[in-house]
Amino acid sequence: MRTKKPRSGSFTEAARRAQIIEAAIRTVNEIGYARASLAEIARRAGTSKSVLSYHFDGKEELLEQVVGHVFEDAGRRVADAVDAERTAAAKLAAYVRAELAYLREHREPMLAASEILISHRDEHGVPLYLRGGDEAIALLESIIEQGRHAGEFADTDVRVAAITVSHAVDGALTRVQSHPETDLVAYEKELVRLVLRALGASDA
Repeated sequence: MRTKKPRSGSFTEAARRAQIIEAAIRTVNEIGYARASLAEIARRAGTSKSVLSYHFDGKEELLEQVVGHVFEDAGRRVADAVDAERTAAAKLAAYVRAELAYLREHREPMLAASEILISHRDEHGVPLYLRGGDEAIALLESIIEQGRHAGEFADTDVRVAAITVSHAVDGALTRVQSHPETDLVAYEKELVRLVLRALGASDA
């Protein structure tokens, strides 16, 4: 995903960029991706379109920055949680818990980033979600492979298992979008149990 390097990075400019990203998140959540124009984002940021254009090369780059900001932050949280554990089963449980904890604590940014990821297309018509990397899948594959070698998990196709776990986690976001009242703490506990059981973890 293309990202724009910050301009000669003063604290004020960094703070302004963060403020604009937050305004873009509010705009997408309040009126939807299609109507989230630079003018609407600028209005919610309390500034002008020209200020947005100084910091970002148009709406495309700004919305890509929203996605990058949210998912990079989430990715760091998840990686830290996984690294804190030793066994594969504990790492996999930590992965699921950290993903859902981030969704609980950052619901609005996650909802906006998800909508942008699905709706935004580049100049060739390719959806943004197809342009991202496979960092999450790679992390899950490494955990599942560790569990297979250690005898914690049953023998399985690592790639299929990793994609399945990733999609199961994404399902929590979809559920929150359609049912905002969803109890994510209970959802997390059940999802951890199901994932470990599916992989044949001895403590499932």
